Amino acid sequence: MRIWRTPLAALGFGLALLALLLAARLLASSITAAHLLHHSDHLLATLHLLATLQSGEPPWHWEPRVPDDLIAGRAFGAADLAAGRNGLRITSRDGSPYQIGLRLAQPIDLAHWPRLVIRGHAGAPGMLGLIRQTEDQPACLAPDAVPIPAGNVALILDLRTLAWQSPCGPPGVTDMLRLQPRMPAGASLRLDRIALRSPVAPLHSPLPAMAAPTEPSQVQRWAANHRDLPATPVLRLPSSASAETLLALRDQLRRHWPAALFVVDGHRLRPASGQSAAPAAFAWACSALYLAGLLWLGLRPRQGRAAGWTELVALLLGPLWLVAGLQWGSAHPQPAALAFAAALLYAAQAEWRAQPQGWRWLGPWRATWPALWPLPLGLALVALLGHDWHLPRPGAAATYLLWAALQQWLMLAVVMRRLERWVAAPGVAVLLTAVAFALMHTPNGALMQLCLLAECWWAWCFLRTRALLPIAMAHAACALLVQAGLVGTVLRSMEVSARFFL
Repeated sequence: MRIWRTPLAALGFGLALLALLLAARLLASSITAAHLLHHSDHLLATLHLLATLQSGEPPWHWEPRVPDDLIAGRAFGAADLAAGRNGLRITSRDGSPYQIGLRLAQPIDLAHWPRLVIRGHAGAPGMLGLIRQTEDQPACLAPDAVPIPAGNVALILDLRTLAWQSPCGPPGVTDMLRLQPRMPAGASLRLDRIALRSPVAPLHSPLPAMAAPTEPSQVQRWAANHRDLPATPVLRLPSSASAETLLALRDQLRRHWPAALFVVDGHRLRPASGQSAAPAAFAWACSALYLAGLLWLGLRPRQGRAAGWTELVALLLGPLWLVAGLQWGSAHPQPAALAFAAALLYAAQAEWRAQPQGWRWLGPWRATWPALWPLPLGLALVALLGHDWHLPRPGAAATYLLWAALQQWLMLAVVMRRLERWVAAPGVAVLLTAVAFALMHTPNGALMQLCLLAECWWAWCFLRTRALLPIAMAHAACALLVQAGLVGTVLRSMEVSARFFL
């Protein structure tokens, strides 16, 4: 089936596709810039950095209450954990040293915040050791850093003065920090609060923003020439950079200044407006309203153009809220995840009601091969820009085939067939379907562009054969190929929504 009837229509399709590819890049870059700004605003507002950093108070602190507040949710060694309202209680079973790992969302800066403060309660005297480790370096151990007194504990350790076992250098940027208590058998240590402090004010006020490098490859040399920056510099990133470049710059600059704040050209920090995301009650209310709307549409189906567009928007709203709304991977994804599941159920109900369905899982064998044509292009892309293969586990490949089948059923069997009814040209239906598929991968800019191109082709294949399984197989194969050979070069990761920023 031809998706354009004249050369002029084909030219218009090509220009529209090019514009959409550029729009995907700009959208991903804008969302990433907004995320970096919001994250910096949030730090300034919720951690009160303007006040606390001036007095040396920490951007890094822990208040463990339940086992999951620690790495792996357990102690490494012969010790048991018990949750408590005032603090997490760790009880030694045999008197041997055990380790507890502090959760780190990003590297921490022990060079500028070298004072470790520990508050809690000990059931008996003991000894505290420390372990720190930087990526790709051996672990550094201070086995007997400070005695633990019985009763109330209020320890302040200067990490610069501890007897770290060689060949460790002075504390700096650190990726792992563990406590290693040694308590008598049966004795408990309750941890109320752990924090890092600075002996000096690590923040300049007002907050001057300094232009950062424009390419990740320039960061190492730039950092060597700017060692006099404060511990919490405000670094300005280029507005022309892609989402992948912005995050690569953030990650590499954090290797030198873990507490750095980031803004993008044309923006500025707004510490007074660094509000948290919408409260959970509001999100649940939106989810309940959305579910009620789907139920109403399901019980009162209507015909006509306006009803068709209403149904289509309702189908897409839940998935787009979860992914493009940056809820997947956020602190509270449950309302959006429920809306996503409800949208799938509504789509299944609408498909069951629509007879005949107008699609099939399997078509003639000749229908399989055109859907697989993006694979050779993917192999060529890996050969030109990729890296050594990192093949997925067989179980992961089988799981992804099911996930690909679900996505293509939603995009082609549900969304595109409805678009065909209400738009005049097949090419417009193809483009709109591809846009919806790309938005389901927001804000991963490079992945959005690849998905836009691939779905245009697969939508055309679906127009010709109405067979879903060959397209799902091609989708899964291409995704696994990209994951095996392009992640780390062309793509930052295969993650979408808020998980892309990790």
